[in-house]
Amino acid sequence: MSKQKWNSRERVIDFLEDYSANIKEQIDSRKTKNTLLKSYIFETFDESIYELKRFNKEEITIPNLFPEQSQCMGQVDERMYYLSAGDETIGFFEQVNDRFLIFYSLESSDASDKFTRDAVRNSPVLDSLWISGKMFNQILKKMSKEHHPNRYTKIKFEFNSFFEGEKYIKGIGNSKKDISGLEEHKASSVSLTEELGDISYKIEGVRKYFSSFHAIGQLRFPSNIGRGGHDFYQNGKVTNRSDSFKDHRFQVKKMINSYQNITEILESKTWIDLEKVKSPNQQFLYNYEGSPVTIVFKEPLKEHIFENFINYTFQKGKEPFRIFGEIIRVSNNRAHIYGIDLHLWQKVMMDLSREQFTIFLPKGTCGNTIHRLITNIQRYLNPELTVYIGNDNYEEIIQRVIESGV
Repeated sequence: MSKQKWNSRERVIDFLEDYSANIKEQIDSRKTKNTLLKSYIFETFDESIYELKRFNKEEITIPNLFPEQSQCMGQVDERMYYLSAGDETIGFFEQVNDRFLIFYSLESSDASDKFTRDAVRNSPVLDSLWISGKMFNQILKKMSKEHHPNRYTKIKFEFNSFFEGEKYIKGIGNSKKDISGLEEHKASSVSLTEELGDISYKIEGVRKYFSSFHAIGQLRFPSNIGRGGHDFYQNGKVTNRSDSFKDHRFQVKKMINSYQNITEILESKTWIDLEKVKSPNQQFLYNYEGSPVTIVFKEPLKEHIFENFINYTFQKGKEPFRIFGEIIRVSNNRAHIYGIDLHLWQKVMMDLSREQFTIFLPKGTCGNTIHRLITNIQRYLNPELTVYIGNDNYEEIIQRVIESGV
């Protein structure tokens, strides 16, 4: 797209509205000439990092968040920038609030996916939005109530037993051997297009026999005002397959709002802190505040899967978990991790066993860490699990927020 004078947000939105309508016509005629519009949701930071003096609020701007691209940006308004390559405009950034921003890309998926991965990998401030199978479950239930039962959705289940391979990969951090060279392992990817009316019932039936159907990697949200829909992926990518950018933007921002509310609830419940209290003898004592995150597996992890996961993940802070830490062996089937979340460089403490993972987040740690761990544990370790935030069920917290619509 030739670079234009993007002097107002309205002009950008009108252009993307026309672009989406044109692409939808191409999809329907099976003659797609242009790339589909894709949105990438970034989680940036929260107010706690200002208190910790890690970052200066005035320095957190879109050009500063993407320094390698800043010379190719132009400002539309206070919260929107366009990104160009030569004489071509290839996308737009929109700051939704102090915590989330969206990149609307007109490039190919290969190019925009790589840009997003590199941006998160190279920044201590940026993270993706992570939608676990647990969260997708509740969204699907809500969606089934809001749309006509004959509307269609597409759902993709993805489970990759990445750590299965050969048994006991030792010392990966000091070896040239990479886990990508492991022996054959199970990788399931199944896509279904079904009417909303009975899809949840059908999925629950299949899950009795195939646990991998708990790991949802993609879900299509039907358009509210027209044809087609919006494909939401577990890593915060959203592809517009509708004829309306305005509906696409509305649904992306609605997802961000719900996600932020859920994340802030998790932070309020989990942050570990010391509370100073006065005892009867007038001396001051300290009580702990905050609750752990407990992930309980329906079936214990196999011993070699547990070993491979620990050896691969924490010694170098490997993706997608992005936690670098010291491994303290308690026994063959249990380990403590004293780690750093590479998003915001905050402390994370973990007690890991084959039966359950327990995570402790000190005050100031981003709640997005919880979503990232659950999403990727479901996809790569064990799709069938139960998560507790203290005594509260993680999925029930999500349900309350999603159902309330706020």
